[in-house]
This record gives sequence, structure tokens and C-alpha cells, in this order.
Amino acid sequence: METMEQKNNQIKPLFETMEQRYRPENAVLEHNTGFFLIAALIYSVGFTVAFYKNYASLTFPLITVGTLIICGLFLKKSGILWKTENLYYIVPIVLLGISTMFTTNLFTIFFNTVGILLLITVFMVQQVYSKNEWNLGRYIGNVLFLYLSMIPEIAAPFSNLGKYIRRKRVTEQKNANTKYIVTGVLIGFPMLIFVVVLLNSADAIFSDYIGSAFQVLWENIVISPNIVLVVALMLLGFFGIYTFLSALTLNNMPDYQKEREKKNPIIAITFTVMITIIYLIFSIIQIVFLFSGGMMLPEGYTYAEYAHQGFFQLLFLCIFNLILVLCCMSLFEMNRWLKTILMVFSGCTYVMIASSAYRMILYISCYHLTFLRMLVLWFLALLVVLLAGVMWSIWKKNFPMFRFGVAVVTVFYLVLSFSHFDYWIARYNISQMGDQLEYEDVSYLCNLSLDAAPALAEVDYEYDYNNGRYVEGYLKEIEENTDLNIRTFNLSEYQAVKVAEGYLGK
Repeated sequence: METMEQKNNQIKPLFETMEQRYRPENAVLEHNTGFFLIAALIYSVGFTVAFYKNYASLTFPLITVGTLIICGLFLKKSGILWKTENLYYIVPIVLLGISTMFTTNLFTIFFNTVGILLLITVFMVQQVYSKNEWNLGRYIGNVLFLYLSMIPEIAAPFSNLGKYIRRKRVTEQKNANTKYIVTGVLIGFPMLIFVVVLLNSADAIFSDYIGSAFQVLWENIVISPNIVLVVALMLLGFFGIYTFLSALTLNNMPDYQKEREKKNPIIAITFTVMITIIYLIFSIIQIVFLFSGGMMLPEGYTYAEYAHQGFFQLLFLCIFNLILVLCCMSLFEMNRWLKTILMVFSGCTYVMIASSAYRMILYISCYHLTFLRMLVLWFLALLVVLLAGVMWSIWKKNFPMFRFGVAVVTVFYLVLSFSHFDYWIARYNISQMGDQLEYEDVSYLCNLSLDAAPALAEVDYEYDYNNGRYVEGYLKEIEENTDLNIRTFNLSEYQAVKVAEGYLGK
């Protein structure tokens, strides 16, 4: 006979599954409709002020902090406490916002934005779904699922507003006051414009401070094509933040309570052994012929040709190997033999990473530094640390690979983001080439972002290129065409202007 406790243990998973499947929605936005609609509207105005013809300035870190404040208010209204272990996401989010104000490099600005969005998403998911036990693949899948869930939530502001209005009908006096206020605003707005126009012509001081502001607003936004951009930014800001929060309230994130049955490890052992043998042969060749110092090149090859020939293939294999190890750990039962083979496999991947880096350094020594070559070296260094985490997780089952990966990528990217790599590219190439600078070299450096301007100011290059634009012309153009104010202030542009003024003798 089964005991009552045994029966309860059998029934409990069924109730847990039903609870997961029919989990009620978090109705915080519905119960606080007015608050969040107003908050989203204020956020959309700030979003528009921040990004109206302006994508990398002082307003970027401010709107980043504003986004965190909105998220914090949502957590507070939901009764969700800020968990200490998740707070370390806040620092890199703010730092990425600050980094954007420090550069004009479009690559950095774009990936700073992507990084901020991803980190905020991961932070909020971990706050709302605090009891998850997801692995790396499930984290990625659930984050994508959240983004897809935002699409139908575009209708949420309207449905919540409709419910809010129906609830308010029980209090007729409040509704009446609201109608009166709206009517008063509609009547007062044209009167306001009429009064400002008259006062603008009546007093010069008023015209300088108030009238001119209204005139700029009217000419540049209200009656100009810029109104389309303003409306687009406001809609993006409003629906972006509201649909994100609304998708979080659905509580429909798959939890994958039932673990997938893993495959027999013999399958993985078989194909990994086949590949590992080839990798071991390749690794021995690299150690003997490439790293030993003899550098025995095939006949007819120069250093640069040999370095360039196999680099991208090796880079692809390094990424492939990292993914393959993660897939083996996720899909197959782990035993001592499979763990050992995966460790050897990962060790061979380290040899490939070293070979790729060595080849790229050889190529840079011949053809100097570019953004892509610098980025490749950075990525290889990132792979070294990520692969170390993967190797550790092979032996330690509960190793938090997702958190480790997010932390490593975040730290590495922050270093790249704050490095002003365009400046270092220009400085390295100038120091290496010296008097051998040619038209193509200077042209490439002048087409980098303004981060490179301080390095270019040290070049005394007389060659006239691109119809008279040489280094002096390049800096003169910066000095004449850069217009900075409080809203559009960017540290890289400011430094470039100061360098240009010093170079031109001002």
C-alpha cells in the first residue's frame, strides 16, 4: 500500500506543471494604468529630446539612467525586491551609456546600444523570474521569446486605458473634472500661441528668452518635416518601454521544468575522437613549424601570405569548436571519457587560437593595423577566457556558464568601448610608418572617427589629397563643422575641436 506521502509526491509534480501552464498574469500595469501611461509618455519625451538628430552625447547616459528608473518603478509597483546578485548589471549599463558620450565611432555606439538593451533585458528577466534554473541555451531562447512577446503587446496601452476608463466611470465627479481639464487645455492652447505672439512683439527681453524658444519650436518641429522624426521617436520611446514592461507582466516565460533526456555519450565520444585526432596532428605541426622559431614556410610563400591564408579558417574553427563543446554538454550524458576528450578537444582549440593570433600579428607587422585586425585580436582574447569557462563547466556541472559568459563579454566589451581604438590604430600606424606615410595611409586614418584626431594632429603630412584636403584641411573641417551645446556635447568631438584649434594656431 502506498503511503499518503508517496501519493502526495506523485501528485505534486502534476500541480506544479498546471501552475506553470496556467500561471496568472502580473496585472501591475493594468492596476496602475494611469501611472505607467504617464511614465511612458514622460519617458517618450525624454527619449525624443535625447535622440532628436543626436545619437551620441550627454543625453545618452541620461536616457539610460531614465530607463533604469522606469524599470525600478515597475519592480517596486510589482512588489519585486532588487536582488543583490543582479545589481552588478547596473554598473556596466551605466558605463556603456557614458562610453557612448566619449566616442564618435559608429561601431562602438551601435554595440553600446545593443549591449545596454541586452543587459537591461537580462537584469529584468532575472528579477522577475528569480527562481529559474535555466542553462545558457534556455536563457538565450527565453530572452528572444520575451522580445517576440512584445509585438502583440503593442495593443496593451489601449486595452489597459479602456479598462481604466471603465473603472473610473463609477466616480462621475472625477470623470467630469477630467473632461473639464481636457476641454480647458484644448481651448487654452490656441490662446497661448496668440498671447506669446503678441508678447513677443511687445517686449524685446521676452522675445529673446521665451519668444525665440517658441519660434524655434514652431519652425523646426511643428511646421517642418522634422515633425515626422519627432513623432517617430516619441512612438518608439513610448511603445518600446511600455511593451517591454507589459511583456514581463505576462509571466509566460517557458520554465522547462521537465529536463530533456540526454543522448548516449558514445555518440559524442565517437565523433569528437575523430575530430580531436586531426586537431592533435594540426597542433603538433603548429608547435613544430610555426611556434618553434624556425618558421619553415611552404615554398613560394611570404610571411604575410602564409599568415593571411589560414587565419579566417582557423577563426571559424575556434568558434565552431566552442559551440560544439557546449552542444555536447547540453545534449549528451557526461561521463569520464567524454569529459576527457572534450578537455583535449578544447586544448587543441587553444592551439588554434594561438596560431590565429600569431598569424594576425605577422600580418599586422607587414600591413599595419586596421579596425578589423584589431577587432580580431580582441575577439581571440575573448575566446580564450570563454573557453576557460567552458572547460571548467565540463567538470563542474552546476557552473553558472550564462552568468560567467555575460560577465566576461561585458568586461571585455567595456574595455574595447572605452579604449578609443581609432586613436590607437592611428597612433600605431603613424609610429610604424613615420616618413613613409602615403596618400592611402593618411586617407584611411582621416576616415576613422574623430577619436583619431589627436593622433593625426601630430602628423606633418604635406601631400594634397582629395582635392586639397590634407591633415590641415581635415582638422580645419572639424573646427568649422562641429557645433557643440549642452544637449549635443560629446567628449570625443570636444577633444577633436580643441586639437584642431591648437593645430591651426588659435
